[in-house]
Amino acid sequence: MSAIHSLRLPLAVLLLAATGMLHAAEDSAPAMQLAEPQRAPLVAVAQAGQRLAALGDHGVVVLSDDGQAWRQARSVPVDGLLTALSFADARQGWAVGHGGLVLHTADAGETWDLQARLEGQPVLLSVWFENALHGIVTGAYGYAAETRDGGRSWQRLTVSADGDDYHLNHLFPGPKGSLFIAAEMGNAYRSLDGGATWQLLDTGASGSLWTGLGLRDGRLLLAGMSGRVLRSDDLGESWHELDSGSEEAITAIAQLPDGRVALAGNGGLVGLSDPGVGRFTATIREDRLNLAALAPLASGSLLLFGPSGVLPQESGTRPQP
Repeated sequence: MSAIHSLRLPLAVLLLAATGMLHAAEDSAPAMQLAEPQRAPLVAVAQAGQRLAALGDHGVVVLSDDGQAWRQARSVPVDGLLTALSFADARQGWAVGHGGLVLHTADAGETWDLQARLEGQPVLLSVWFENALHGIVTGAYGYAAETRDGGRSWQRLTVSADGDDYHLNHLFPGPKGSLFIAAEMGNAYRSLDGGATWQLLDTGASGSLWTGLGLRDGRLLLAGMSGRVLRSDDLGESWHELDSGSEEAITAIAQLPDGRVALAGNGGLVGLSDPGVGRFTATIREDRLNLAALAPLASGSLLLFGPSGVLPQESGTRPQP
């Protein structure tokens, strides 16, 4: 692997590579069945009604109805690296991964079907479904595609009018039907028409942005390399940097029930914002494991996910009132 291309690899891949889990693309077999699937490398999590579903390498999908007990999905038809998932409702969901894989579930993640293998077998990094019919996927080297029939057919989307092939790391919804993409090299994009057209935003950042979030009050967050957190109060027209309390790369952010925002990242980074989401207090887990995803529970506590699977929240990093 050349130095240039290693710098452009998606973060989910780098996390797995760092633990020796990266393997050649091979997904013709069903998912590996594990005695303790919650300990498998996990890179993304989503909510299906009251259920949590997380996924990662070797086609592993794990499910929990209480955030404590985890079980493996009964059937996943691929053994490849899955990178993201999205649920349109409590039962209908989609997962994506390397090789252009698009999987679909109609039973809240218990069983999955291989719905599509997109042309060119792109590395897919993010998926978002507005409802059971309309969805968008994004990926490496500027790849984006849209479905209007629940994933049965896909059409390419043009995100960058200049033809730039920056990795489109994370697609997420904002207020008033807007959509945003956190991308490589400090780039971010906005669509105000459901993904049909996209506008490059001036974030003022140079390092890659790995994740983003639309807050319940309509504000927006972007986060990524060097502990950078950006906030916009005007639908992405302008951005200003917040104090994240760390210089570690941030890989995931989520809003707690009380309105505060939690973040997670490399080196065991866990952070929590003040009530107004103006700054963060960061702590480092003792294990210093790279973290790829997080999920807030109704209790206000967090679940963390990374190369060692579902991770317990240490008392030193537990959010305080």
